Amino acid sequence: MIRVRFAPSPTGSLHIGGARTALFNFLFARAHAGKFILRIDDTDADRSNPDFEAGLITDLHGIGIDWDEGPYRQSERAEIYDRALRLLVEKGAAYKCFCSEERLARLRAEQLARGEPPRYDGLCRNSANIADTTGGTTPCLRFAMPSSGVIQFRDGVKGEMSFDAALIGDFVIERADGTPTYMFASVVDDHEMGITHVIRGDEHLPNTARQIAVAEGLGWEPPVYMHIPMIMSAPGQKLSKRTGSPSVRSYLNRGIMPEAIAAYLSTLSWSPSVKIEQLMCGDVGLFIDHLAEVFARSVDAISSSPPLHDEARLMYWQKEAMKHQDRHAVLLELVGAEPRFGAFDPAAMERIIGELLPEHCTLPLLADALSPLLIRPQGAAEVPWAEDLESVLRSINPWDETEIDARLRAFMKERGMKGREFFHPLRLLLTGRESGAPLPLLVCILGRDETAARVTKQQNNRGTK
Repeated sequence: MIRVRFAPSPTGSLHIGGARTALFNFLFARAHAGKFILRIDDTDADRSNPDFEAGLITDLHGIGIDWDEGPYRQSERAEIYDRALRLLVEKGAAYKCFCSEERLARLRAEQLARGEPPRYDGLCRNSANIADTTGGTTPCLRFAMPSSGVIQFRDGVKGEMSFDAALIGDFVIERADGTPTYMFASVVDDHEMGITHVIRGDEHLPNTARQIAVAEGLGWEPPVYMHIPMIMSAPGQKLSKRTGSPSVRSYLNRGIMPEAIAAYLSTLSWSPSVKIEQLMCGDVGLFIDHLAEVFARSVDAISSSPPLHDEARLMYWQKEAMKHQDRHAVLLELVGAEPRFGAFDPAAMERIIGELLPEHCTLPLLADALSPLLIRPQGAAEVPWAEDLESVLRSINPWDETEIDARLRAFMKERGMKGREFFHPLRLLLTGRESGAPLPLLVCILGRDETAARVTKQQNNRGTK
């Protein structure tokens, strides 16, 4: 059975790169009737934070991603790592290193000065009197990399890969304080959890040779690795938590729909065999199920080229997602955010929502576009025909959008005005905005008295702050 995992570190919010990795793992598992495991890689005790972990879980759920097992936490698996560490020591594949931080810093500086890639020189691996030679006291544990040969593997996205083992150097697998490093704990967890495929960002590609060496040192078969390209910003910088990648939470808070986020993430490095717009349905769970069916047929369409993060493209998917949203449901959300919208006729409100959504496709944008219903504009220029129009407004019957439109146009023609001469100042009087929903619909919702009051600029307390 296919088993994949998403293993974030709880050191920050879920950013779009991590969310895409989670989505691709989730889709891969669903596409192959496999299992998706959530694992919290919290070996960095100084930077890990339970609040970040809770946020990661909330935000994954927020974009429609759930898991079959977990969350497991590396901080709760010390005994498992200890057994594997002892096995490596017994096999002679790991050794104690007493080198001080000062010695390691000097070694790194010297190697860089010579134009060499920095790596441990194996002093403690080869010294007969380690502690006296290095000046260290409490040792860490290093993995003994092969001194020659090539570590080869076939990456599921990038193809054949190879690394010169001699250039890697022996690396730390247990810190001096007794905690395992990510490089080691991840290998043990993948084996213990039966992970068959590791799908992750290609910033981890250099780690893969080390992790394969550890797995083979323990006598284990490594999983299949699939490294998807990192997402790039417009200036060409790789996006990550440390470089200020936008968080999923920031988009959800802006009113971006979960389905829109999932659609956007799915197109970063994947070119499916069907148009994703055809899969959208207004329900993020069903949408991801549809995505998984397509993913099963076109997983080979994952590109090795880095995609560009484009918020304009995200907003395109937001507009697509909003096409499938029930207008009544949007109205309920709107009223939940601002109860005063509940005072207007629901049927008319649903119509104006439909008019505004194409250009105001998030709840905050929609609420702002509708705010003139609640707040009288200030500072609009007076018009000479205000009192005459008020009389017309008082006489309209029935008070509906069709009749309002007919009477406003008749009023305009009677005074020899063209459309913009009349409707533009009228809109400014009613809303203070240059553009917006069709005026007859807006007038219908405002009501006879409020529209007349705004036209003649009468003052009362309605809508003032």
